[in-house]
Amino acid sequence: MSQIRKEFASRINPVSINIETLEFLDDLIQKHPVESVLEFGSGVSTEFWSEKTPDAHVISFDNSRRYAKITQSRIHKDAKNTKVKFAPLRRMKFFGLHYISYRIGKYLEKNAPNKPFSLVLIDGPPGYLYAREATLFQALPYIDAQTIIILDDAERDIEKQIIERWGTLFEMKNLTFHSMGKKEVAAFSINPKPENTQLPDMKIHTRSHMRKLFFTFHKRNIMHNLWLLKMRILNREPFPDQKMDQSDE
Repeated sequence: MSQIRKEFASRINPVSINIETLEFLDDLIQKHPVESVLEFGSGVSTEFWSEKTPDAHVISFDNSRRYAKITQSRIHKDAKNTKVKFAPLRRMKFFGLHYISYRIGKYLEKNAPNKPFSLVLIDGPPGYLYAREATLFQALPYIDAQTIIILDDAERDIEKQIIERWGTLFEMKNLTFHSMGKKEVAAFSINPKPENTQLPDMKIHTRSHMRKLFFTFHKRNIMHNLWLLKMRILNREPFPDQKMDQSDE
């Protein structure tokens, strides 16, 4: 059993990053020292950064206020520069197309490290929103050709399409796919200066489709919150590993 499994296996749950991906990340940081991380989708991976790279500048965005709060409460005490920020989803427009993505506002502009991020991990927003494509666009001012970009869930058709579309915009280098149990991650770097000003049209990335997806997201979010309320009333924690200490609530 690897050291990562010993330390993190008990924290993994059905909605978190899997243990194989954490082992991959651990191997990666042994070969490529990481000074800073930009993460879309907080959770166990954020805990990993805070424990394995406590001196790194880490910014993690999450569209769930609850999970952002839980993750922040579990950051290692020595990781003074690891921040988890609640970033609600909003409709946006990039390269002539409509998307749903994180409302980051001016937080990155004010709090990003002085040098480009060493690594960007994209594990959000939820895949069905076709939204992960836009997270890379939001990161462009804060990365360079040496930044390692990792896309989780790369075995899914949506993510495969995203990678292909990124490839039409940017010079992509060292694209590799890595099997993580039943999942895959893609790792690569890009020249952050786009080679084109617009992306090819895609039916899903229209104003009307994004409105429909945004409505679906809010509907699912309401149902999820009602389920969490039910669990609280029943005094049951849906994911025990995510329970905060009373002092952290």
